[in-house]
Parts: sequence; structure tokens; C-alpha cells
Amino acid sequence: MILADDLGYSDLGCYGGEIETPNLNKLAARGIRFTNFYNTSRCCPTRAALLTGTYNHTAGIGEMTSDKGLPGYREPYPIMLLL
Repeated sequence: MILADDLGYSDLGCYGGEIETPNLNKLAARGIRFTNFYNTSRCCPTRAALLTGTYNHTAGIGEMTSDKGLPGYREPYPIMLLL
């Protein structure tokens, strides 16, 4: 799995981008490509969503790792849910 920060959806050739990415295109042709994943524009919440398969607020990472004392900003589940 490759997770890249500061990369737009259409930057890669396999998604129709203008940048030539032949090696990534080969990987995408032989593997799985996400077509319905929500990027939260911040690294911690995006990674939490990717690793748990849930929305970032459900994973307890509402905004980076700060605890605002509100639902969605606290870890509601044990971290061991990551199987």
C-alpha cells in the first residue's frame, strides 16, 4: 500500500493524470485501487481512516491527535480493533 501526502487524485497516470507514472500504473493494473476513499486533508485523520476502515471521527482522530473533549475527538474504541 502506498499513501502519499500532497498528491491529488488525478496526479497519477492510472487515474487519468497528466504526469507519467509508468511504475505506479503497473502496480495499479495488477492490484487494488481505491475509488471511494475520503481524504481528510490532514495526515493523522486520513491515516486513521485508512487503517481502521471507518471515518476518522469514528476512529477517534477528529483533528490530528488533540483531545477537544468532544465526541469524535476522543478514542472511542480500544486501539486493538486494528486487526
